[in-house]
Amino acid sequence: MKTSSLLLIGSLALGLFACDSETAAPQPQVGLSFNTVKEAAAMGARLSAPNSLSFTSGTITLREIQFEVESDADSLEVEFELEQDVTIDFATGATSPDISAITIPAGTYEEFEIEMELQDQGTKPAIMLNGTFTDAQGKAHPIRFEFNSGETFEVEREGVITFAEGQSMVAQVTFDPTAWFAGVSSAQLASAVKNAEGVIVISSTQNTDIFEVVADGLDLATNVEIED
Repeated sequence: MKTSSLLLIGSLALGLFACDSETAAPQPQVGLSFNTVKEAAAMGARLSAPNSLSFTSGTITLREIQFEVESDADSLEVEFELEQDVTIDFATGATSPDISAITIPAGTYEEFEIEMELQDQGTKPAIMLNGTFTDAQGKAHPIRFEFNSGETFEVEREGVITFAEGQSMVAQVTFDPTAWFAGVSSAQLASAVKNAEGVIVISSTQNTDIFEVVADGLDLATNVEIED
């Protein structure tokens, strides 16, 4: 069974956490949350409406999450590593298990980075999303995207970020699967093969031409925002 581990790196960070709990000032905490884009997106500007695609349910399973903030000026670096399966409910953005807040030293940082690796062990796809493709005639077709590989998502936010003592903030990571399909035309989806249940399955074994395009776009439209 996998276990979680917390790593705090940097002499200043270790010094702060070694202080007496009665005298040390409360440190900032950063929580991690996920936003999933479920709105329909138009398929290819060159094609006529109402070609659109949306995903509304499913799961994204991660095997590892790494979080890092750096300050070149103060030579301060803080890292957090969670080695545990975390499942994101695409419909709600909720995680299972909950991801606890990360405590970091107060200070000003120039770079904020989160790296997430997909779970590629077992038979269940790391990404399994359900949605709808609406063709040029307005007919809706159920679609499912399945991806099972140890892909790594990297999201960065550059620029000065200040974490004050006792402050609580949220790092919100956004997944937009319609952007992964940006290189796929509605004509490709309209001619895609359906399974016995009438679902367009995009996977490494079904509609592979489309799958390869989407797999190349997986690192697109994942970004992070810091919110109070």
